[in-house]
Amino acid sequence: MHPPDGGEMYMIRTTAGLALVDSSFVRHKDLFLRDMKSVGLDPREVKIGFLTHLHCDHAGGMGWWKQEFGFKVVAHELTVGPVEAGDTLATGAHMAYAGIDDKFLPCKIDIKVKGGEDFTLGERTFRIVYAPGHAAGSIHILSGELLFIGDTVFGNGGIGWMDVHWGSHPEDYVETLKRMREHIGKLALAGHGEPYVLSETILKTASDAAAFYIPGAHGLGSQRPKSGYAGK
Repeated sequence: MHPPDGGEMYMIRTTAGLALVDSSFVRHKDLFLRDMKSVGLDPREVKIGFLTHLHCDHAGGMGWWKQEFGFKVVAHELTVGPVEAGDTLATGAHMAYAGIDDKFLPCKIDIKVKGGEDFTLGERTFRIVYAPGHAAGSIHILSGELLFIGDTVFGNGGIGWMDVHWGSHPEDYVETLKRMREHIGKLALAGHGEPYVLSETILKTASDAAAFYIPGAHGLGSQRPKSGYAGK
């Protein structure tokens, strides 16, 4: 579902109910409810929700959806603290220097993941793929030929906003994009924009953009979080 601003919200229909990937801003809830009704989707059928990462424009409304419809929410363990606390800095809900001041509704995370876990709903299996770089706890959700990738890479090869406040890590970003090559040809459903077929060209463009932040002369080249891939 495509809002006027903020991230996409995805509903996946299965024989056992709906799976939700991300929620966009909480202020879009009424729009999404109308859109769901128009295509015959019942929010009471949502059985599980996944968060690709902690940002307000993707996770800011999940607490409302969980509260209203009573499903369990899955997120990476590094995402849990800021999301449950409603941390407006780490989630990007409040950034005075960018003129951003949005609402983030805290959300209890029921299932904490590291990557590699499988969740089955009806005929579909959803595999968690750890994907650090854009944010410390970023994950992808793989289901058949569908790959939900949050803000890792967009259809034009662009990448998500890099900022130390949410644990951006350029070396991890490049490694994540390298590992995504095994999914070339799958349908990528990004956090912003239309779905697209993942290609080597898109991944190369994104990798070059992420690598820009690696040199020590860059602000992100100074202190940064521990690599999510350390020892993996």
